Amino acid sequence: MNQSGNIDGTIDAQARDYVLLLASGTAESADLHAIRQWLTEPAHAGAFERERAFWQDLELHRGLFSEQIPAPPPPRHGLRRIAGRWHPLIGKRAAAGAAVACLALALAGPDLALRLRADHVTETGTIRAVTLADGSAAMLDSGSAITIDYRDDERHVTLLRGRAWFNVAHGDKRPFRVAAADGVTEDIGTAFEVAHRDADAVEVAVSEGAVRVAPASGQSPLQLGTGERMHYADGAARRIAALRPDRIAAWRNGELLIDKRPLAEAIAEVKRYRRGMVIVLADLSRAKPVSAVFRTDRPDDALAALAAGANLQLTHLPAGTIVIH
Repeated sequence: MNQSGNIDGTIDAQARDYVLLLASGTAESADLHAIRQWLTEPAHAGAFERERAFWQDLELHRGLFSEQIPAPPPPRHGLRRIAGRWHPLIGKRAAAGAAVACLALALAGPDLALRLRADHVTETGTIRAVTLADGSAAMLDSGSAITIDYRDDERHVTLLRGRAWFNVAHGDKRPFRVAAADGVTEDIGTAFEVAHRDADAVEVAVSEGAVRVAPASGQSPLQLGTGERMHYADGAARRIAALRPDRIAAWRNGELLIDKRPLAEAIAEVKRYRRGMVIVLADLSRAKPVSAVFRTDRPDDALAALAAGANLQLTHLPAGTIVIH
């Protein structure tokens, strides 16, 4: 029995397979669900962390990138355990593949952690509708993630990242609540949007009906009606300018609505819809606020318009990179 408490290293082997699968970038939703279930066992979680740490450690060794070979991570039968570590047996090509896997794992670390927690995730540039167990509808914007926890006394959704619009089904007596950052939004028979603006700031907008929003645990909730919006962060809440109901969560219809936002925030909004990197090499602090409507499927056109409006230049580089200067 090895140090993880499993005979013949079976748990360690499974952990290694899962780590390499995640690093390969080929994991599908069913794979992520299976991994989440498997990690609920403490022994499994411990083995997974050990294997993940090992593959990240490989990146620190010099010489592994001597060949730029887009090889997949080495399979289990190509490894041998030596002095408590697994080492490739098939030479430099396997080492390069291991390094690629390791680098992918290191770069995607936070995103992998989020994917393992989430029940539904959308990739960059993808907007997707999800039907919940009670018949409610959720629409996830580009780069968003939610978890769903329906209990006997509550229908609970957590917005982990991005933004989502909910159309809550009637006829279920359990309250429908959406947690984001430190606050909770509770439905009062409605359709509404919850959006993470950054790690701690959240905006809530109501397209139909009403909601109650508690900006932090223990605080008195504020009620919002149709067209009304609010912003909360670190327990402090404030109402913001109302919108026409049909303009709330306009991204559902492929439109990106930017309303009197600083240029830096407008660029950040557009960046959410493109897979390539956007580098800003300009001082945007003096630029005028932006109000515009762009198409979510044409982010490069939106960036070009924003740059032109601020007398900036936009340069395209390889690998889909754009530089604003």
